Amino acid sequence: MNPARDRILDAILETVRRHGAIGLFPHVGADGDALGSAIGLALALNKAGAKTRVFTDEPVSNRLNFIPALSLVTVHRDLTPDNWPDPMDLAIAVDCTEPERLGCRQPLYLEAEAQAALDHHVSSGESGGLKMIDPEAAATGEIMADLITLLEARLGLSLMDSDSAKALMTAIVSDTGGFVYSNTSSRSFATAARLMTFDPDLRQITYRLFDETSRTRLRLTGRMFCDATFLAEGRLVYASVDQALLRSLDASDQDLDGIIADLRKVAGVEVALMFRELVDGGVRINIRSNDHFHAAQFAALYGGGGHAKAAGMTIKHATLDEAVTIVLVKAGEWLEQTPVLTADSRPGVYYSAAKQGV
Repeated sequence: MNPARDRILDAILETVRRHGAIGLFPHVGADGDALGSAIGLALALNKAGAKTRVFTDEPVSNRLNFIPALSLVTVHRDLTPDNWPDPMDLAIAVDCTEPERLGCRQPLYLEAEAQAALDHHVSSGESGGLKMIDPEAAATGEIMADLITLLEARLGLSLMDSDSAKALMTAIVSDTGGFVYSNTSSRSFATAARLMTFDPDLRQITYRLFDETSRTRLRLTGRMFCDATFLAEGRLVYASVDQALLRSLDASDQDLDGIIADLRKVAGVEVALMFRELVDGGVRINIRSNDHFHAAQFAALYGGGGHAKAAGMTIKHATLDEAVTIVLVKAGEWLEQTPVLTADSRPGVYYSAAKQGV
């Protein structure tokens, strides 16, 4: 039994049965899990009889433009009475629970008759009311797949098809790193097995998410790798990029996707940080870490969140250099308090790291 999920299910069913309007709101900077989960559920809800759309702050990333049914996505800047003339009966936040993570769509979300949230991030708090957080799920896509199965049983309809399965498989593959991250579970494989019966083209999903690149991104990656700085005896690595560098390479923020994961692969690195200057001011910081540095808890210090090993936050009203200094000092303090395992240590025996300045 999951009381929060059941209440959300009842709210969805009530809206579906009166052919009401449902809006799905993935978090700002929607990744594969947030966007794939939203589209997967939107397709099923439309098939069930609801009027459903997905609202984003920004256009879909080129790395995700293979996800089907992108016609269901409305970018906030393109919102008009013509493409969403009805007041929403239900607004659902996807892969987040805080309205603040919806950016400029927050008023639209709050104006709906009812609000709900579906997420799997531990840093999002606890379930309750129309907010469901399932930390046992490796991706919100797993939650959506289960929810669609329950809707099918309650409505006596087949709601899953090849497109919705591909969107949800994208969500799960994205957040499990292709089923290799430590959050991957038997549930992940069981859900994927169900989705595979609809032939979602797993090969293409994996290629587009992790392998495909461009000449621009190749050059930007090389520059970031050359400029990466290692601190705290190699336990911390960071790279930063300003708008001038992006302009010089004719690159965009989307071209930075995935670089931080490669930085984290360097032997001895416990936490990798990527700082990117935003066009409208402020700095976005992405974090990738290992078992001994909780990325989500660190991001929460700056109003961010995410997973234990992958998280992010945004520092507003600061220059790139200021944000780098602030975050590196705090990250250094965290590493000082974190046990470190060296080649000289016996298996399973840790000792405290020496004080390191960053």
